[in-house]
Amino acid sequence: MPISEQTQAVLEYFDQYSGFTLRKKNDIAELLDIASVHDEAEAFNSSVFTGKVVWNLYAQLKKITSPDNSYNNLEQEFAKAVNELRGLLLHFANLSENDTTKQRFEETYLAVHQGTMRNIVDLSHDLARFKDMQSDAQRRGM
Repeated sequence: MPISEQTQAVLEYFDQYSGFTLRKKNDIAELLDIASVHDEAEAFNSSVFTGKVVWNLYAQLKKITSPDNSYNNLEQEFAKAVNELRGLLLHFANLSENDTTKQRFEETYLAVHQGTMRNIVDLSHDLARFKDMQSDAQRRGM
């Protein structure tokens, strides 16, 4: 699906803001476009927030060297946040009018296979950076 000029402009700014470290830039573009076309800003912002939560929990889990109760609690919170993000991604996939996009989201983020979690973590990285960009813009009064 070709993305709109407005989405392209946001994506270029975001890519530069992130230091050109985006992992799932095309999927961020798809989410932005779907949200724009279907007036789903709230769902997009929920995805951004949930992605930030997933990324932060993932980072914390990687730091723990010996699993204990805190690890188990973090792992449960991580699984809960991942499921919430997957639900939001399913929502966007269902809204998409492009069958290729639907299929790609289903295979990349919603299917049950080994690479799905890695893809969700990568997308969460980008969503977390997007949340950082939003927060920075808010602090600067933009």
